[in-house]
Amino acid sequence: MAGAPAGGVFDERRVFGARGGRSAVSAAPPTLSVIVRSMARPTLAAALASIAAQDYPATEVVVVAACGPAHPPLPERCGTFPLRLVPSAGRLPRPAAANAGLDAARGEWLGFLDDDDVFLPGHLSALMAARAAAPTAGVVHSYARGVFRDGHSERFGQPHALIQLYERNYVHLSTAVFARALVLAGCRFDETLPIHEDWDFFLQLAQRTRFHFVPQQSFEWHADAGDSGAGGGSNRDDARFAQVRDRVYAKWAAARDALLERVGPLLEEAGALAQSGQIESAAAKCRAALTVSPNDPWALNLLAMIQRSAGDLRGARAAQELAVAIRPLDAGFVYNLALVCRAQGDAPQALRCCDRALALAPEFAPAQRLRAALLPPAS
Repeated sequence: MAGAPAGGVFDERRVFGARGGRSAVSAAPPTLSVIVRSMARPTLAAALASIAAQDYPATEVVVVAACGPAHPPLPERCGTFPLRLVPSAGRLPRPAAANAGLDAARGEWLGFLDDDDVFLPGHLSALMAARAAAPTAGVVHSYARGVFRDGHSERFGQPHALIQLYERNYVHLSTAVFARALVLAGCRFDETLPIHEDWDFFLQLAQRTRFHFVPQQSFEWHADAGDSGAGGGSNRDDARFAQVRDRVYAKWAAARDALLERVGPLLEEAGALAQSGQIESAAAKCRAALTVSPNDPWALNLLAMIQRSAGDLRGARAAQELAVAIRPLDAGFVYNLALVCRAQGDAPQALRCCDRALALAPEFAPAQRLRAALLPPAS
């Protein structure tokens, strides 16, 4: 799924040549650097072992000694991959350690892994294969599997939509690979941010490139490990999280508002055209909005309603499912998906959508009524 670039669009063909995404000099795969911000935790060994088990051949490992000079030495290989330890004179904050890794990495593509998380087998090769299939995307990302000390797990991540990225971060840094060209263009981690530096970094990338989403879950995030306060469970400081989140909001408010000002009038026109029965023109306005703001959930939601009214139930369901995937906590969007499913005759899925909408908003009367109508009559 592609996101909306607000600046110059990255195109790998312009960076590496047009023949198959790379120059004719070599058919070798692009090199990939995996940057590990290490506090020399006992979990570092498992993190490095998970990189060593990867099957993408052109990989190097860059370990940043974020804990300072006390970091123990490391071998020169991580499995079959070269490994370099980047020393530091003192303890490095999260964004400073990330920037040290960017400066030391030599790969054409870059990715991250913290020392308390692990890649699952095939993670890097799947992302890099998807990169080759989406040559205008400078970022490729996937789901994370968040695991907690109490044993439960949650899926984290979703398809990309820039307007949603302004609202919240849904891309875990270790689920993504991105082109070095973006770093050379000036994208850096903001060292004034104690947390949310990855969110801000993705917002920087999104101004310059498209994002491509891979629906795989091949990275394991130990969400309640660490002490940043930006994770989950015991590693969540709500007050700190909100304070720094508001700083990110303020930093990107002008860019977000500019995008809304471009998209809003198109959706207003689409709604007015739909009300007057000009269905094809209304749908065209929604598609124009999606050109400006790809995967915009409100444009998708409106397009789905227009398509449903026109009898295009297959198109309506695809658009509504994508809207829900991008904005999963919106009970109204989930309810609209229930309506499409009911119109298609898929009552079981419509009922599941009603249950989901009511879990999000228990007093949502339309979902209550639809659910009651979908239940079989009492005997």
